[in-house]
Amino acid sequence: MPTPDSTALPSAVELLQRLIQFDTSNPPGQERECALWLKALLDDHGIANDLLHPPGMPERPSLVARVPGRGDAPPLLLQGHIDVVGVHGQRWNRDPFAGETAEGCVWGRGAVDMKGGLTMMLHALLRAHHSPQPPPGDLILAAVADEEMGGRQGAAHLVYEHPHLFDGVKHAFGELGGFTVHIRGHRFYPIMVAEKHICRIRVTFLGQGGHGSQIHRDTAMSRAARSLRRMERRHPPFKIVDATRSMLEGMMEVMSTREATVLRMAMNPATTGMALAMMGNQTRRMLEPMFRDTISPTIITGGQQENAVPSEVQLLLDCRLLPGSTQSDIVRQVMSLVGDNAEVHVERYEDGPPTVDMTLLPYLSNLLETADPGSKAIPFMVAGGTDAKWFHNLGIDTYGFTPMRLPDNLNFMALFHGPDERIPIDALNFGTALMHQAVNNYRG
Repeated sequence: MPTPDSTALPSAVELLQRLIQFDTSNPPGQERECALWLKALLDDHGIANDLLHPPGMPERPSLVARVPGRGDAPPLLLQGHIDVVGVHGQRWNRDPFAGETAEGCVWGRGAVDMKGGLTMMLHALLRAHHSPQPPPGDLILAAVADEEMGGRQGAAHLVYEHPHLFDGVKHAFGELGGFTVHIRGHRFYPIMVAEKHICRIRVTFLGQGGHGSQIHRDTAMSRAARSLRRMERRHPPFKIVDATRSMLEGMMEVMSTREATVLRMAMNPATTGMALAMMGNQTRRMLEPMFRDTISPTIITGGQQENAVPSEVQLLLDCRLLPGSTQSDIVRQVMSLVGDNAEVHVERYEDGPPTVDMTLLPYLSNLLETADPGSKAIPFMVAGGTDAKWFHNLGIDTYGFTPMRLPDNLNFMALFHGPDERIPIDALNFGTALMHQAVNNYRG
């Protein structure tokens, strides 16, 4: 049983600061010390938990904890990741692993992706454990490793090697959703109900190499350069998927006639481009990936010697596919961009889950709209990928729900994987309170 001192709950700010102070950059993946700290915290509070790792990889543990409920609802899963992307090559104004508080924010790598959300979940678990009234159903926390590199060492390991830990679970809360988006004076709260598929493609460009003192034309390097220019100009066609249509319909309910007309245009692939051009840059940047598959060059390699023109250059593409698009679709698109003198190889392909069953959408929408009167909650599809795809294999529907009430002058999406990542303390406390409500009133 916990001692009297251990029942005093740390604040959300304190929890987040400590989580940020562990450098869990992935790669290489350094989650062990953070996971051990989480285990010690839960042990101190008398919460049953286990550290689980892939065979031979004790440095890559995930933690699963459970607070028993009163049996009035199915178990509810709170799943979040403890790893973060690195900060190499970025210029920060504050130490990314200090967890400083300044200017009304907690600063550091992971503040929004996703140690801030994990803090909300962890605080809800602690509060549920110490409440005189147990939660409606068992509450399960999965703090997992390796999400930033695909989740195979984290969520996938739990799903395939320890599925019994999630018996009876129908729903999960995870990243990314419940944050404020300000559009033309309206406050929206997108709730993630779908995500894109992931496809990583390596393209190898071939050409005649030779001495750097000679004049060379149509080299592997120049072929790669031409392909990169085509990728900037030519994009996959627009498509409208169910989650995006539902999002736009929800937005139209509160917008003016003119604004609703633009959204209606966006729902027709023939006029989607025109509609996006009529939106502000920030709104367009958020919405455009929901209308098309995307192809983003991320790594280019070639050449070993400063005085030799390489005969081979490689380009890695991060492709994200809409639900319904296939691996063959994106390979054909890439081949049309890179030309004949290139080899195209798919290195990784992962299906995203289809749209969730939408059962909890009214419930979560009501929580957000009550907490911020005058706002509108809407479903949306995240442009990236999350661990929801792994838990979907167990029949678990994940809703992106890590609530944050954000000011209109904060470019929230730019904080993901970027320098000076931070979360407003008010937004963290807003989400922590709302996570407790969501857990305490869940009925399945």
